[in-house]
Amino acid sequence: MVSKKALVRFVLASFAFHAALLALAGLLISSGSPLPFESYTVRLADAPQNAPDDSRKAVIKKDLPLDRPHREPAPGPEETVDLGSNSGKYRSYLRDLRQRIEALWAYPPDAFSRNETGTAVVRFSIQHDGSLVSTGIVSSSGSESLDRGALAVVEAAAPYAPFPDTFNLATLHIVATFEYELD
Repeated sequence: MVSKKALVRFVLASFAFHAALLALAGLLISSGSPLPFESYTVRLADAPQNAPDDSRKAVIKKDLPLDRPHREPAPGPEETVDLGSNSGKYRSYLRDLRQRIEALWAYPPDAFSRNETGTAVVRFSIQHDGSLVSTGIVSSSGSESLDRGALAVVEAAAPYAPFPDTFNLATLHIVATFEYELD
């Protein structure tokens, strides 16, 4: 049986070790540079006068749920990435995907008329063939119009390019941040 004195020493040694470990972790986290994070902002000073009639622009459907699966994802490896990420093997694919979405992204007219602003975080899933599997709101902007606008542009940009063979993925989950601001 372990004596009371030995048990106290063990507990104190454990406490000291864990305190040192937490302090070291704090130093490592605070000394490192922050992870790169990129978000996109739509800024409109005035309402658009004569917007071009572009059939590919996102159509905001008010009756769609904010989280909706399009179909079941294919079985196999999956990965989740941030759309603003500029590192890793997905960099080129994400850059092209981001450009495709940006080309269609516009401020929802009803939100603009009500001076609504906010940041919507969307998660969407793409299968290896480029098809959109699901969309959903991770963090609401506080405006249903802005949330639906973010989802609508993700859906309007689909289908996306198929994955390169080097991805070795069945499904890629992408988290995108949409910032809506008015000047």
